[in-house]
Amino acid sequence: MANQRVTTIIYAVVHFISFLKFSVGVDTLFPNQTLAVGQTLISENLIFELGFFSPGTSRNKFLGIWYKSTPGVCVWVANRNNPITDSQGVFLAIAGNGTLVISRGGSIVWSANSSGLASNPVLQLLDTGNLVLLEDSSQSYIWQSFDYPTDTWLPGMKMVDDIDAGVEKYLTSWRNSNDPSPGDYVFKIENQGLPEMVVYKGTKKMYRTGKWNGLYFSGVLPFPNDIFNPELVFIEERLVSIAEPYDSSVFIRGTLDTSGILQRGTMNAKKDKWNRVQVTPKDPCDEYVQCGPNGFCRIDKPIRCECFKGFAPKFPKEWDLQDWSGGCTRIRPLNCESGDGFLEIKRVKYPDILKYWLNASMGLNECQAECLKNCGCTAYANLYITNGGRGCLMWFGDLIDVREHPPADSKQNIYIRLPASELDSGSNLEKEKEKKRPFKLILISIASGVFVSGFINGAAKSNEKDLELPLLKLATIVAATNNFSRENIIGEGGFGPVYRGNLSAEEEIAVKRLSRTSGQGLEEFKNEVILIAKLQHRNLRINVMLEQKELLGHKYTIDGKFSVKSDVFSLGVAWLLWKENKTLELMDESLKDTFIESQVKRCIHVGLLCVQKFAEDRPVMSSVIFMLGTDGAILPEPKEPGFFMERSSSPVRSCTSPSMNSGRETMSITDLEAR
Repeated sequence: MANQRVTTIIYAVVHFISFLKFSVGVDTLFPNQTLAVGQTLISENLIFELGFFSPGTSRNKFLGIWYKSTPGVCVWVANRNNPITDSQGVFLAIAGNGTLVISRGGSIVWSANSSGLASNPVLQLLDTGNLVLLEDSSQSYIWQSFDYPTDTWLPGMKMVDDIDAGVEKYLTSWRNSNDPSPGDYVFKIENQGLPEMVVYKGTKKMYRTGKWNGLYFSGVLPFPNDIFNPELVFIEERLVSIAEPYDSSVFIRGTLDTSGILQRGTMNAKKDKWNRVQVTPKDPCDEYVQCGPNGFCRIDKPIRCECFKGFAPKFPKEWDLQDWSGGCTRIRPLNCESGDGFLEIKRVKYPDILKYWLNASMGLNECQAECLKNCGCTAYANLYITNGGRGCLMWFGDLIDVREHPPADSKQNIYIRLPASELDSGSNLEKEKEKKRPFKLILISIASGVFVSGFINGAAKSNEKDLELPLLKLATIVAATNNFSRENIIGEGGFGPVYRGNLSAEEEIAVKRLSRTSGQGLEEFKNEVILIAKLQHRNLRINVMLEQKELLGHKYTIDGKFSVKSDVFSLGVAWLLWKENKTLELMDESLKDTFIESQVKRCIHVGLLCVQKFAEDRPVMSSVIFMLGTDGAILPEPKEPGFFMERSSSPVRSCTSPSMNSGRETMSITDLEAR
């Protein structure tokens, strides 16, 4: 009995010593060892650490890998589908058959799917962040964590879509910051016609990089670049795998967060903080089908969605409300027999390939001829931009998810099929049609800093019988004229240019715009409005465009750098000033002698209510009008805006849901469209 106690004590001491080694940086676990809660493996150069952790406020335990210098940043979770609710007696070990297992009380909580058996297996945590089970004698991998990615993409880790081998590897977001189980979003390779990388929410496509153009994905920055330098493997036209080479001198990671946002970060020189270098989607135009079928997204325009030439909004009323999901429809049908032509649109992210035909050996001229032979072909382009452009890609049906992409190669252009009449609007035939077609005249003023709606409304009230005028919103006019495109100008007078536009497939309009440089003034403009109104009556419509004076500065500094989102982050600045009761700091100093404090505060208050993060919190327009026009109205406190960043220096002590900084940082991106 005494001998048995001595043996037990010796075994316990040896076991304790083996555990003690793990706490001082051992990177390897042998078959006769176990790793319990509170013990860790640390990679050779102290880069990564493996152990059990509880994410966020959760009490559940998970086996995970994190950066040792920023322990709040997890890169991999083993048992994400099998949380450990009671950590008593839990340990990681190599089972007798060479399989890696998490065990509790004699039961298996999680096990690794090894590719084979090993006579002398060893578990090792590498400086790449890869956890490998290998044969000690041959150093060949039996199993590796890089084959089972969670929400983080590390250098050396491959994303894979190999249908021949039946292998697919992709990122899956966490459920939330307290739960690393698979969330709603995945980021993966998709090979349909041409390869690209996509983010899905369930079965709904949320974002795509754009199709492979022979050098890079057509909707992202050309690579290799300072941020992204991947290695790609193709089998014929299929992208089988993509990975970024491992470089021990640089710490880089990509993350798919719980809201479906892709983030890319690098660690600073002190190795104690992560800096965000890229966020995708980078702007609303990156969001899938932002402008609906046959819509074109241009992020630098006041109204970002417009219809291709020859198209008009399918649902004009929804378009007025900046709901572009219905997209655009043709103004005139294609005329396959009598001849169609093509409109070139340069430097674009190619439309999604849903109904298509491609040929890698054709040239662009052959591609055009082939498209004209098929009445269902709606557009064509080079398949690849290499060697001056080669191959043929043809689209059938609607053109989906097209955006302007200035960084694109000069050969990355698309040719959209249109009736000849839409391409040659100056032809005699077209002029004859225009003579017979009734026009509605719309007068637009952009008089700097002056509200002209007052005199128009006043005129309408004083002559109600003569001026029963329907009103159009600015968004409708901008869309109808393709954002006042020069191609739409049909004349110019003393007030400024006149544009042709289309409110719908059946309704054509002329838009007269008062130029800032016009020699005419507001009084002359007012007289013309009233005169034409009396002559045209129901065929006259008035929208009044006001010179926009920005309430908030266009650029704000974040961490000492200007951000492409600075104009949106200014909403966050406004909200913070509101919380600190400093809203008057937002006002232009030139108004300090003429403003009414209560009115300024009310306007800012209502504005913040309109840009709250969640749509259900934002007031409808009828409520906005009531709140602005009623001094006694009690307004709710505004919540944070839809794009807001908040930082604190509080350290994170446990492996939590990934963020680019080890300190607390929250970020949400939502569409800040006015309701």
